[in-house]
Amino acid sequence: MIALKQAPEMLEPLTSGTRSNLADIVKGMAIILVVYGHTAQGLVHRKWWDTPGAAFAHSFIYSFHMAAFFFAAGLFVQRSIDHRGAKRFALEKMKGILYPYLLFAVIYAAVQPLLGRFEMGATRFQWQVFFLSVLDGSASWFLFTLFFCFLLALFTVRLPRWMIFFAAIAVGVMPVLGPSFTDRILREFCFVAAGMWVGTRIYRMERIRRTLALVGFACLSAFQVAIIYRFGAVSRWTYAGLGLTGTAGLFLLARLLEGHRIGEGLAWIGRASLAIFLLSAFAQGGTRTILLSVFHTRELWLQLLLPTTLATLLPAIVWYRQRHWHLEWLFYWPL
Repeated sequence: MIALKQAPEMLEPLTSGTRSNLADIVKGMAIILVVYGHTAQGLVHRKWWDTPGAAFAHSFIYSFHMAAFFFAAGLFVQRSIDHRGAKRFALEKMKGILYPYLLFAVIYAAVQPLLGRFEMGATRFQWQVFFLSVLDGSASWFLFTLFFCFLLALFTVRLPRWMIFFAAIAVGVMPVLGPSFTDRILREFCFVAAGMWVGTRIYRMERIRRTLALVGFACLSAFQVAIIYRFGAVSRWTYAGLGLTGTAGLFLLARLLEGHRIGEGLAWIGRASLAIFLLSAFAQGGTRTILLSVFHTRELWLQLLLPTTLATLLPAIVWYRQRHWHLEWLFYWPL
């Protein structure tokens, strides 16, 4: 971020508020799953991984990994608004979420002619398609949706938390109305509302006994696996429930890992989740291309694990070195 003194909350770019080590660990696990999911999709599209296991892994991961980010985003919304005020809260979300969304939409469009030759199904650049993708959020659906979920949180923050949550659940399962981006925002807002309802009570999880956390994690994981195995892809009716149970499982796992080196490593990754989300595609595609063009290998585990690892660690390094390398402008509006 440019001049972090002007924007200290951007050290927590996707949740913004009081530091929570549990939330950092959860975000670390979730962003690794995001990168893994994108890497796996590339292998599936290229017919390099075409097994029932690939389909199950996709359905399982996508049943909760984005929900965890939206839930974490809602945890400290109330405190952030109370501390900054409505106008400053909205302005800083524009600078720290909407700005990188727009910036990287332009960056991806600019490098597309160069990178398109390495992509599956690359299409010729068209200005009309580009502007429409930016306006409807498809240029990067997560940041676009997160920004408007924050605005919804701002408009509803004075209402009872339970009312916001159940209203969001009810709206989220309704048939699609209006443009697709409206549906995405309304569908994901239930997780932000759940985070708002829990709020700073999330700190109570730090007092949960590890044995209880282990039992809870095992039960929730078994439930998640059983539902996905039985019903397959998540539907509109199961999306909210599985997103919340999966998120709860991640927080219980974070409690197990808290204080351990693995937990600290995941928290380190979680704090860099914005950079990983924005930059991982470059490291991912570059690693895959090198493995294929230089080493001439389509070995599944190499093509799956190495791009996932580098696409997680390299952007995280950029995040932590952004001030030294004068790259704050990539993640936060510089003026």
